[in-house]
Parts: sequence; C-alpha cells; structure tokens
Amino acid sequence: MTHHLLVHLLSRTAFLLALVVSVAGTALAAEPKRGGALRVAYGNEISNLDFHTAPGYEMNWVAMNIGCGLINITPDGKFVPDAAESWQISPDGLLYTFKLRKNVLFHDGTKVDAAAVKFSIDRIMDPAIKSSMRTFYEPVHSVEVIDPQTVQIRLKHPYAFMLHMLSAYRMGLVFYSPTATQKYTLEDRKAGKPEAVVGCGPFRLVEWVKGNHLIMDRFDKYFEPGLPYLDRVMIRVIKDPFTQMAAFKSGEIDFIADFSPEHVDTFRAQNPRAQILTGKETTPMVAMMKVTVPKDGKPMSKDRAPHPIFSDLKMRKAVGCYGIDRKEIVKIAFKGQATPWLGIIPPGTADTVDVTHMCPYDPAKAKALLAEAGYGPAKPLTFELMTNTEKSVFSVIASVIKEQLARIGVTANIRLVDKVSWMNTATQDGPFDMYIEDLASLLIVDQNTFLSTSTASWNSTRHTDPKVDEYYTRYAREMDPAKRKAIAKEFQEFSADRLYWNMISGSPFFQVAQPWMKDYVYQAEFKVLYKKVWLDK
Repeated sequence: MTHHLLVHLLSRTAFLLALVVSVAGTALAAEPKRGGALRVAYGNEISNLDFHTAPGYEMNWVAMNIGCGLINITPDGKFVPDAAESWQISPDGLLYTFKLRKNVLFHDGTKVDAAAVKFSIDRIMDPAIKSSMRTFYEPVHSVEVIDPQTVQIRLKHPYAFMLHMLSAYRMGLVFYSPTATQKYTLEDRKAGKPEAVVGCGPFRLVEWVKGNHLIMDRFDKYFEPGLPYLDRVMIRVIKDPFTQMAAFKSGEIDFIADFSPEHVDTFRAQNPRAQILTGKETTPMVAMMKVTVPKDGKPMSKDRAPHPIFSDLKMRKAVGCYGIDRKEIVKIAFKGQATPWLGIIPPGTADTVDVTHMCPYDPAKAKALLAEAGYGPAKPLTFELMTNTEKSVFSVIASVIKEQLARIGVTANIRLVDKVSWMNTATQDGPFDMYIEDLASLLIVDQNTFLSTSTASWNSTRHTDPKVDEYYTRYAREMDPAKRKAIAKEFQEFSADRLYWNMISGSPFFQVAQPWMKDYVYQAEFKVLYKKVWLDK
C-alpha cells in the first residue's frame, strides 16, 4: 500500500464530517492508474475566471485546481504544506513566517517565490481590485519579502483564524503569476484566456467556453512528485438535475460536484453502485431580507436609501420570523433531509447554538405585527421574493414560503433568475426584497464576514449596524476557544433578534461519483480537489 493511500485512508476514517452513504468497489489495495479524463458536471455557470474577485463556488472549484497557495487544510482540520514547506508563528501571534519550496513553478514557467506571494496578497488587499477576499485581510499590516524563499506576513493584531483563512476561506489564498497578471488585462482574466489565467496548481487552464464547458490539463511540472494522475478534467454545465442524472446513468459523467438533496433518493435507486458523499450541514439556507438600517441619527447615502419594507424590525419579525414555518419548509423542500435553524451559524459548524426557539411559527403574532406596521386586509403587504435556478430546492422553498405568507394575508411574488443574475443583484446592491439561497459553507463564523459585516462589498442585506462588526472582531481576536464560544452564543442570539441574517435551515451538500472514480476526498464545498483522483477503468 502506497504512503499517500494510507494517509488518505486514515484521513477518511478521521473525518467524521464525511458520511459516505454508498461506496462501491473501493480500491485502496490498488495502485493508482495514470491518465484519462475526468468528466465533471456543474449545475451552474462559472461567473468569470478572475480568482480574486469572481463570485460563486463554481469558480472557486476551478481556482483551487489551477492555483496553489501557501498551505492547505485536510478534512479533519489539519493544516498541511502547499507551496510553503514550513511556517512559524511568533509567540505574540503577530508574525507568520513561511518558507517556500524551491521547485514551485507557475504554468508560464516563472517561479513561485516570496515576491509572487507578496504580489498576490497585495493585489487582494488593494481596494481598487474590489476582491471579496479583502475583508479577511483586514488584520494584515504588511507582507515582507525576506529572501526569495521566505515571506513574512505581519498582523496589526492577533487573528485566531489566520491559517483557516489562508487555506480555505472561499478557495483560500490562491496565487496568480505576477508576470501574466501584469501582462494581461482584468478582462482577459475574466474571459478565461489561458495565457492570462496562470496559476501554480496541478492543472492548467486550456479552454473555457462560458456556459458550456471548461478544460484543464495536467501541469507536468507540478511540484508534488507523480501528481496529478489525470491527464485532463473536463467540466460541463448541466443545470437540470434530471439531465444530470441521465448523463450519470449513461456513463457520460464521472462526477457531479453539487447534487440537489431532494433528488438523492431517486438517484440512489437509479445508481446503486454510485458513491454518494455528504456530511454535516455547514451551509446556511437563507430567506434574506434587504434591511438597510440607518446608523443612529446619521443620514443615509443615496445608494443606501432606507428600504421601505424590511428596514422596519416589526416587518422582519412578522414575515421572516413568525410568518415562516421552518419545520414545514424542511419537510416539503428537503424531504426531511435538513435541520430547521435560525441565527447566523449553520448547525454543522463550530460554535453553533440552536436559537430557533426565538422564531416560533406564530401566524397570529405575525398578523398582529403587520397590523402595528399598518398592514392588513385593507392594505395588504406585497413584496418580491427572488431566487435562482441553480438548485430546484430554491424554487420549492420559495413556493412554500409564498403559501405560508398567504395564510397571514401577505403576497410574495416569486421572481426566478439565473444564478449569475442573482449574484450580480445580491453582491452589487441590486433591487430585491427577499431572496432564497444557500450561501457560503462555513468552517467557523468568522468566514462569513465577507457576506455580513456592514462594510463588506458583498453585504447583500445592506445592513449598516456596526454591532455586527464588533461581534466578528471580538470573536476573531479572542484566542481562548471557551471565551470565543461564549461570544458566538451572544452573537447568534443578537442575530436572531435583529434578523439582519435570516436562516431557514441548514443546507445538506451532496456530491456523487461513479464507482471507478478513486481517491476523491469529500470536503463539502470547501475543497473540490482532483490532484489525487484516478480512474479505475
């Protein structure tokens, strides 16, 4: 048995998050085979290929295979080397020193050295770039090149989750070739020109046809000896889950990166030998209301004018709290395969507390609050409920909520858009009243700052309450885990009371693989890595 297979087996055993419901023909005793093309289905389009700014998991799952970073994270939460072979943290927690491997190359042949690391971090931190990752680098004071193989990151203050952030927030820190980035334009990268999208990962970009397919080929000079095993990864966009199932059953597809939970039982019956992978609910399913609460006594700017409906806490409580039956939603939309939940931390995430009792389903209380706000039979409330086509479960949830709200005299008009249109609306302050989505999967709640601090560019509810930011700051700077847990409890109670963030339930994450796809390690949405995958066919 090879060393890496033994490590793989141990990590899977230790990784209690990953429940492999059905695994056929496991080949731990077999030697990995080289070659072949892995055929992957995405349920949604890639937004664009500028790694540091593009929204959407679909892009992340490409970036982490084309790119490399300083470190990586295993399913059981251990930090492991990537381009950095070792690192040290100063006793005061303010200085992180990384020693780089000497054999790491970008796909254009240039070296991954300390200057390249500094280039990528400085690019993310540049306000002009408008990177969604920038909020995570708030604690960083500076990045210093010590010598070609040594880079230091100096912090302004301790940050308990610095290594989590570098390894796994969105796709973690992913390097871009300074040479290619300076030579080509942002539009070249967004459009996915292979010569402009230059990383240092196991696969290099060959072709991207937006909305159709993406091709990555093995990078022969990848720094990990013998890897990757695959010659090619071909990603197709197949939006409809029934079309995905048909392609899988006929053998056209080896792997579905994100499979709708409500179709899992049907899928299992059709494909008894398939590998069905899932784990704890670390993703929040939300019914997010546009809030835009003014700061005390301060006038709002034109682009953040107070929202007429949900800027009123009574309206948020009437509709998002007492007017929604979370248990019924889970029963109908997820066929019971999710956990009704409130707060801001999903049920499978560290430091979570169940505060769902703070929003019991209570139509009478909802009606009373609506009446206090001036709504009733003579002046019924009507608003728009937006969702997108990425997963059919979103539409089902929207329909259930529409029906529930009709019981209290509220009309929710459903607007169905494609995923990219939803992302553009939600992340760029477009018009909406409420949206249904499952958002970023969380290792710890700190990871959610890019969607929910008042200053975050992707703060889609557009709340302006600095108290949210204070909770995040206290949590991230507290180095004592027990004290952090207490802050998290307080934060979740505050979140449930103010409803700037309105969770409906956890959102189960499923991936499905053919029996011949070997050594893929489930890491929920955090990591979709192909470098150790091989095909036994």
